[in-house]
Amino acid sequence: MSEGLFAINLDSEIISANPSFCEMTGFSEKELIGIRRPYPFSPPELKKENNERYNLLMQNKNKKDYENTYMHKNGNRFPVHVLVSSIYDENGVKTANFATIQDITERKKAEIDLKLAKEFNDKLIESMQEGMLMLDMSGRIIKVNDSLCEILGYSEKELIGLELPYPFAKAEDLSEMQGIETKVSKGEAPSFQFEFTRKNGEQFMASFLAGNIKDDNGEVIAIFATVKDISEEEKAKRILENNAAKSKEKKDVILELANLVGENINITFNKITHLAAKTLDVERVSIWSFNKDKSELYCEKLYLLKNKKYEIGGVLKQIENPKYFQALESKQAVLVSNAEKDSITKRLAKEYLIPNNIKSLMDVVINSANGHYGIVCFEHVGDDLRDWSVEDQAFSTSIASIVSLMVESTERKVAENKTSIANQKLTEANKELNVLRNQLEQENMYLRNELDLVFNYEEMVYGSIEFSNVLSEVEKVAPTTATVLLLGESGTGKELLARAVHNTSLRNKKPLIKVNCSAIPRELIESELFGHKKGSFTGAINDKIGKFELADGGTLFLDEIGELPLDMQPKILRFLQEGEIEVVGGTTGLKKLDVRVIAATNRDLKAEVEKKQFREDLYFRLNVFPIEVPPLRKRKDDIPLLVEHFVDKFNKAYGKSIKYIPDDAMSKLKAYNWPGNIRELENLIERASIVSTSDTLLIPGFESSTQKSKSISKKDLSLDSVQRNHIIQILEQCNWKISGPKGAAIILNLKPSTLRDRITKLEITKA
Repeated sequence: MSEGLFAINLDSEIISANPSFCEMTGFSEKELIGIRRPYPFSPPELKKENNERYNLLMQNKNKKDYENTYMHKNGNRFPVHVLVSSIYDENGVKTANFATIQDITERKKAEIDLKLAKEFNDKLIESMQEGMLMLDMSGRIIKVNDSLCEILGYSEKELIGLELPYPFAKAEDLSEMQGIETKVSKGEAPSFQFEFTRKNGEQFMASFLAGNIKDDNGEVIAIFATVKDISEEEKAKRILENNAAKSKEKKDVILELANLVGENINITFNKITHLAAKTLDVERVSIWSFNKDKSELYCEKLYLLKNKKYEIGGVLKQIENPKYFQALESKQAVLVSNAEKDSITKRLAKEYLIPNNIKSLMDVVINSANGHYGIVCFEHVGDDLRDWSVEDQAFSTSIASIVSLMVESTERKVAENKTSIANQKLTEANKELNVLRNQLEQENMYLRNELDLVFNYEEMVYGSIEFSNVLSEVEKVAPTTATVLLLGESGTGKELLARAVHNTSLRNKKPLIKVNCSAIPRELIESELFGHKKGSFTGAINDKIGKFELADGGTLFLDEIGELPLDMQPKILRFLQEGEIEVVGGTTGLKKLDVRVIAATNRDLKAEVEKKQFREDLYFRLNVFPIEVPPLRKRKDDIPLLVEHFVDKFNKAYGKSIKYIPDDAMSKLKAYNWPGNIRELENLIERASIVSTSDTLLIPGFESSTQKSKSISKKDLSLDSVQRNHIIQILEQCNWKISGPKGAAIILNLKPSTLRDRITKLEITKA
């Protein structure tokens, strides 16, 4: 037999022990026979309990079976199940006792494992953030966790035992629930949603994931489901949808208003205030203008949203509100949530804010060609305060920019009318002035050899101080390895500046690699920048070297960096910090590279950071040496030079021999605002070169009313030549005084020693 067995006489002496018992305890039969209590297989620590059992045995009051712990000869304890019986003679007198012993070590271990597993499962279920619901095959609730109780507002006691229809479910959903229960019992695991009602009557949307539980025979014995309250998710989704709709509405309004530039300013002011008030849901939107000395603001147009009417008039004076006017002078926008108490606006309270019940205001400055024109004012009316959001500020800034364009357009028209009237009067008053005007037109034809500050630098044509300052910045940073960030509108020549930085750096023997971040599909940009290994993704049929690796030892130009997807920005940041890249699908780890990065963008990266569309840490890494590239409208002195440059270029390209350009056409070019910058000018001159059939340039949209024109010639465009001319001009202005308070070094922003070195290098001598 596999069970152990031993027998004792009435004096507790072991009189028999089978081999299984001997093997179980490690003692031989010889070692056990004749031994009296305490037995060697009884642990000393259980002496008291074993004595009690023996005394009961002697009184025939003992348990017939029980569990105990025995001790192996080597000292190891093990659990046993003991079944006690007695032996009687023919007279019914007990003569001996024997016990059948079963080693239950494995059974005990299994029981412990089962207990631990149950405790783990119970704790796991209770720790779930989602609710957990378990049903038997009749639909009766047999188990729930704390999260479900919290979601529904019922206690566990109230939920256990409930059957369909449940009090928290809608009666009309009963048949659908029963259908889902049938699907789950068949092995399907659908996800679904129902609207439930909490115990307090509050309704909410719940999301479910369901499954079934089977026994050892594969039969489904229960159904379970995880329950999640998705009310907040649905609410957030609706908010996002509303925000998207609002954003589209704002964009449409801005586009609509932008098309009004050049129209009657009074009509456009009506349209602007009305649409702005409606879009931002602001009761009062108004446009104010400064007087000449900026000491007063006059309300030109006010729209009241509730009454749908317009008003004009109203004056705010600087002497009465100094802090308010000071804020408008120093800032582009003034945002105030509590207007009555804010230090900037509280002096407006008595005469203006309180009578109009204005609680919050947002004022954005309107610029014009003559400085600050006035403000666009958004005023919140009511009992509560309004915190102006980033989106509100962006929209109001766009509105102010549109008003600025309208004001500048109107000012330009007024100026043109005044000029026209003045010219007409002068012409009528004196024919001699007309002759002089004609002579002046002849003298003002644009000749390249009549322009003093002209030079060509790394394929760039310029002569203005604005662009000269930019190139001074390029000269400073080019010899270093610092990251450069070029900021400016599209078409201003950022790529040429990047090439200039590279060509004048110590890396000019190595390549300049250009990447347009907006032109590469999102799914390919990582491979394009960092390269990939064959088979790393579908379509990767060969190894590819990325742009970073191609630029090793040289320069990488990241154009339109503001368009870089958010998920790619940490990888660019890692390279800027560590100089390392990871090839897509690579197995050799990170690659160390020596690449100088130049980035360019026409976006406001600070604003993108605030909108969480650009990483702040990446912005700081890129913004080591920012260079602002001025738009063409801010360097209009360069327009004649650029026109001549492009005429020469397209003469060669199209076999033309254009030599002349009308003076008034050039004047119109200089007066134009150039939203497309140099790229727009180049395209215009190319089109003009194509359509011109004579030796005079005819520019579409800038036609001339005069037949008089001058020839287009060349001039020395070297950097040394222009620097030499500029330094001579300043020296003559300062009577050749180099240092001191009125010296040339201060005007040129150079150290006297540096200026002397340049004078020597450029062979400048006093005439």
